[in-house]
Amino acid sequence: MDLIEEEVLVQVCNHCGNSVAFGSGRFVNRIPDFNDFETRIFYERKYPTGDFVCESCDNNSLTGNENE
Repeated sequence: MDLIEEEVLVQVCNHCGNSVAFGSGRFVNRIPDFNDFETRIFYERKYPTGDFVCESCDNNSLTGNENE
């Protein structure tokens, strides 16, 4: 019998660290980040273990206002 490994998602924004879990107010508009941990470290994400980007950080990265 093979064991099935279940991947556990870290439900925080990898830019700002805010929760994007259900009940946080950011759940519906969260964006999955399909990069792996090493890629997030390479791009110097503050919270590289997070598997999502919140809507606010996504909008800021599109407009170039990443420091807000």
